[in-house]
Amino acid sequence: MKVTLIGTLPPIKGISPYCMELLKSISQKAEVEFIGFKKLYPDFLYPGGTAVADKSYSIPYSKGAEIRNILSYYNPFSWIWAGITAKGDVIHAQWWSPVLAPVFFTIMVICKARKKKIVLTLHNIQPHEKSMITNFLNKSILTLGDAYIVHSYKNKETLSKAHGISQDDVSVIPHGILRPSPLNGVSTKDARAYLDIPLNRKVLLYFGNIRPYKGLDILLRALAYVKDDVDDVTLIIAGEPWTDWADYERIIEENGLDPYIIKRLGFVPPEEVEYYFLASDVVVLPYKYFESQSGVGALALPLKKPLIVTNVGGLTDFIKDRRAVAKPNDVMDLADRIILALKDDNLIHKLSLDSEDLASKYDWDNITEKTVELYEMVSHGR
Repeated sequence: MKVTLIGTLPPIKGISPYCMELLKSISQKAEVEFIGFKKLYPDFLYPGGTAVADKSYSIPYSKGAEIRNILSYYNPFSWIWAGITAKGDVIHAQWWSPVLAPVFFTIMVICKARKKKIVLTLHNIQPHEKSMITNFLNKSILTLGDAYIVHSYKNKETLSKAHGISQDDVSVIPHGILRPSPLNGVSTKDARAYLDIPLNRKVLLYFGNIRPYKGLDILLRALAYVKDDVDDVTLIIAGEPWTDWADYERIIEENGLDPYIIKRLGFVPPEEVEYYFLASDVVVLPYKYFESQSGVGALALPLKKPLIVTNVGGLTDFIKDRRAVAKPNDVMDLADRIILALKDDNLIHKLSLDSEDLASKYDWDNITEKTVELYEMVSHGR
């Protein structure tokens, strides 16, 4: 079987780590062509720019894979050429951003005219920032799939209800674990020294792009209560703000939080990612609303980091103990969960073991097997 994957690879940011793992794993089981982007979209649409400046952040060699980074948002001929020349019997596209709808629509319409089967992995069931336009663009792509992959059963239900897609056409295949690249094998002591954090601190980590739906404001307000109960708490905020940082700074000032926060505002280079996770005691995902799984959670699991999440989308798939699940948009409930974890070493140890166990469940070998089975079903007209 020949498979064409469509997505992004390093040095482009966003879902590239996921696509890279998918490419490496699928290429062990099938003949794979990867069609990617030379230029994703204008940098002003992606705070901090769309690509990693570090040239060493590159694509690892994958046996049996052909990589064609030919797509540019500003060149419709590249979209047409991708559709005309795609070699796969199955076209497996990663779908995550309505801005890219014209690109994906062009490629997939041409591929369908060539009798190709289309599999869509939906990283976002609904656009993060909803509007009539983004909803329309999202729906235009969803009409073109022959089969769909979502990362959780909640996503499957939402997709069916919101878009009228038969659940028989939707497969639940989890978001595979992500490992920092490069992986330096540093210790917690080394990571704390690198970030200048004392070993006796209780460290929370908020990691990744700072966007309204991810609930940093809720976490900051929760921290105002946590600091009164846990004297030695520190929150690391590591990520690129997508909206005016002044709104968050106002919460910090109003609640006297500055001594309890380490700010690393901006894109975290790949070679530093491991340090932030290993310096932390708990990774917090305080999302207000969400329709998928989290790349940050997928990074935390193989590093055995305890997670506290809110009950939205597929975030609870990263949790085995309900004591680590907070209500969304509930400051006090989130604060209570954090305080409980930071004051109970046994719970922290259990959450760490839970992450290690779930990392094996979401290993790419299992995901690859399920994905290739879906290719076979789709190609034979199931």
